[in-house]
Amino acid sequence: MKWLFFVVALLPLWAHSGSIYLCRAYSGGTFWAQAHCNQHNALIERIVSVPDSMPFDQQVKLAEQQRAPMNSTTTVTRTTTINDSSATNRLSECKALDAQITNFDSMARQPQSGQMQDWISGEKKKARDRQFYLKC
Repeated sequence: MKWLFFVVALLPLWAHSGSIYLCRAYSGGTFWAQAHCNQHNALIERIVSVPDSMPFDQQVKLAEQQRAPMNSTTTVTRTTTINDSSATNRLSECKALDAQITNFDSMARQPQSGQMQDWISGEKKKARDRQFYLKC
């Protein structure tokens, strides 16, 4: 009986899983692909693990569902510097910079090209420098 429970528990792990890629074309548009994005002359935006047994349309729907929660947390926040010395403006700018740095950290953990990683690093450094200047 224990063997049966063990086999049933491991059954989902035997299912094959594949990956689909969210690609960003050099022109700026995004699309899903089963082949690596560089085969379509595009950059990888995201890689999602999906079951191999599903049709491509269903894999895309599943990937979009997994992507939806990510969209709300990874929006890039742009801040404008205002020469107002009020404490509330400084505090709100500090919070915005902190959110921006968190976003850059999450972007850096995703597969990116070397150029994109350099850009992320540079933008993060600018935000850290601004935090230091504001004494956040």
